[in-house]
Order: sequence, then C-alpha cells, then structure tokens
Amino acid sequence: MSFTRSAAIARTTVRLVIKDPSVTIIMIVMPLVFIAFLKPSLEAQLEQQGYHGASGAQLGVPGLAVFFAFLSIQTVCMLFFREHFWGTWQRVRAAGATGLELVVGKAGPLVAVILMQMAVVFLASAWLFDYRVNGSLLALALLLLGIALCVVALGVLVVALFRTLDQAMVLGNMGGMVMAGFGGALAPTSTLPGWAQAFAHVTPTYWGIEGLRSVGLDGASVVDVAPALGVMALFTAMCVAVATLRFRPTDTKVGST
Repeated sequence: MSFTRSAAIARTTVRLVIKDPSVTIIMIVMPLVFIAFLKPSLEAQLEQQGYHGASGAQLGVPGLAVFFAFLSIQTVCMLFFREHFWGTWQRVRAAGATGLELVVGKAGPLVAVILMQMAVVFLASAWLFDYRVNGSLLALALLLLGIALCVVALGVLVVALFRTLDQAMVLGNMGGMVMAGFGGALAPTSTLPGWAQAFAHVTPTYWGIEGLRSVGLDGASVVDVAPALGVMALFTAMCVAVATLRFRPTDTKVGST
C-alpha cells in the first residue's frame, strides 16, 4: 500500500468535509437540543437511582452522542458514493490507487471527524449543562475513539454491500438507529423488554453508552471499561473482515438518488 496515495485521497476527503460541513454540524447541534429539553427529567431519574445532585446531562449525553454518531454512517456512504456520481472514482483508480488505499484514504479522516463531533458534544455539554467526568479522561477518550471506529467500519461495510446510494442510506441509517435504540441511547436498557435487553448486549452501542455513563457517573477507569473497548474492537474487526471480502473497487455504484 502506498501511503502517499492514501494521504492524497485523505486530503481530498478532508476538503470535501470542510466544504460541506452541514451534516456534521447537525450531528453536533441536535444532541445538545435534545439535552436542553430532557435534562430535568433525566435528573429526576438519576435521583431515583441514587445519584444525588448529578446533572441529567451525565445520563443523556452519552446516549445521544452515540445515537447521532451512528447516524453519521450516512456521511461515510455519501463520500464513497459521490465519487461514483462525480466520475472521480475511476479516475483515482486509473492513477494506480488500490482498493485498500481508496478505503484508507476515504474512511480514515472520517474517524477523526466523528471523534471530533462527539468530543464537541461532550465539551459543549460540560459548558452548557454541567456535564462532569468523575472517572478517567483516558477511558472517555478511548471509548469515543472505539465508537468512531465502529461507525466508520460499519459505514464501509454498508458501502461494500449495497450498489445504490438509496439502499446504503436507508439501510445504513436504519441499522444505526436500531443499534442505538437497543443500546440504550433513547431509553435505559433496563426498561426494554427482556428479548431486547438480551439483544442489546451484542451491540457495540450498548457497550459504548454504558462505558461512557460509567465514566461520567461512577468514576470508571480504563480497566473498568476494558470489556466495552474489547466488544467494540471485535465489532470493528468483524465489519472490516466482511467489508474486505466484499469490497471490490471495480464495482459500479449508483451515487445519486
């Protein structure tokens, strides 16, 4: 693999994200809007659970940040499918870029974009809604990185599996929302039916959200969140493995709706 070619593709990806940052901005603003409305009721829930004086943001921010991070699968899909729509995919391939170089160059910067997106949500919540981290900041950072890797790996898998942008967007967003919902982003997992609670434990969203909440509320360390990091790493590896088997640079994609 040529790191020079991957770096050149990555620079193009960064320029595209900067040129049209609307989706990223929405994924930052919307969790903050939801927290503003939900904070009082979340504080009441925390009081019942014994977290006296805790900010409702410490319960709500992890779930909503992860929920909107998984909706960013659409960003991954758009950046790949637009290359086919613009006719630049074949041009880059003609310049000698391999499939691995294309994926690394396109997907690599998106890990940083989604990581930044979630970090801004947490920082803004600390300023606006008194969100506090009682545990390890390193654990928090590793969890956010793990979530960002999961999102991008899942997005690349969706790109590899589907031929049209419509298919990728609908099924990618649906899959992201379902996993986030089962993972406890919108309601505590303990309030879900038994079968849903069992399914939740196989989703990376559950482990990511629970890990973030334990860092914020329970003072968790890196060791405490190691199981969550392990599950997310396994999920990412599985997505990468399947995408590697299925992704073909020569596939024709329909990049318009």
